[in-house]
Amino acid sequence: RYGLWLVPAIVVLVMPPVLDSTVALAVLNQMGIAVIFTVAYNMMLGQGGMLSFGHAVYFGLGGYFAIHGVNMISGGEWPIPLPFVPILGGFAGLAFGVLFGSFSTNRAGTVFAMISLGIGEMIASSSLIFSKFSGGEEGITTDRTEITPFFGVDFATEQEIYYLIAGWVFIAVFLMYRFSRTPIGRIANAVRDNPERAEFLGYSQKWVRFISFAVSGAFAGVAGSLFAINYEIVTEETVNALTSGVVLLQAYIGGIGFFAGPIVGAVIFTLLQTLMSNYTEIWALYVGLVFVGTVMYAPAGLTGLIMMHIPVYQAGRLGTL
Repeated sequence: RYGLWLVPAIVVLVMPPVLDSTVALAVLNQMGIAVIFTVAYNMMLGQGGMLSFGHAVYFGLGGYFAIHGVNMISGGEWPIPLPFVPILGGFAGLAFGVLFGSFSTNRAGTVFAMISLGIGEMIASSSLIFSKFSGGEEGITTDRTEITPFFGVDFATEQEIYYLIAGWVFIAVFLMYRFSRTPIGRIANAVRDNPERAEFLGYSQKWVRFISFAVSGAFAGVAGSLFAINYEIVTEETVNALTSGVVLLQAYIGGIGFFAGPIVGAVIFTLLQTLMSNYTEIWALYVGLVFVGTVMYAPAGLTGLIMMHIPVYQAGRLGTL
């Protein structure tokens, strides 16, 4: 089963010379960041049954801490290579995930969703107030090329950043996949489906949700760090409700019931956002129509729509369907 990971790895390696386009690489970089963020979000929603309206908090705070880390590294305070900066953002996301998850995961459902919305609005407002940390409306900027090169690579070109993001995509997605196969990941599915029965079996639904929430925040912080490295700026937009809504759309379009669903949703949404916006100013309308159509006619997402045909294909009846 793990051999299947070699196919996308080969595709990712040969993509830059095949495309030979900085614009295409920029879109792929955006896709990679969205993939990590959406898969991390689905660790709560699809695997743990926790609907969050404020998960951009951990994405944005991870980006803020990462960009401050880059500025400190370029100033000579920390001797850390640029490829390891996402670890800093991951720890920031983990820390705030532990902080906010300590009380928000006591309940699931509507209560959890409203608490997450309140936390998201609080952090978004605070990012405009505490301007020394967040830069206010202008945000915080950096220059990643001022860091000491890593084995001769200064990450000044789009292709070098592409390989950095691609490497972290494989690391983060693989670790999240392994987490979903651990006992705590399996019990999270049980708590999602029947929390009372999980309690009777001896598992604390609060602690199961808390662990999943904290780990999800850590990987969201990694995605935010890559965002900061890629765009060299972090603003209030990274922590506001719009970013939280976008990751929710991506997860639902792809399918929250499958591990590959968020990946599909992130890729499709990024394509709609970047390519369709070149042809029409109302691209968001078409994204909304795709989302509404998915919820109404394919509630399992586009991945679920594909997977439901697998048994028919295995039976050799796909041609007559």
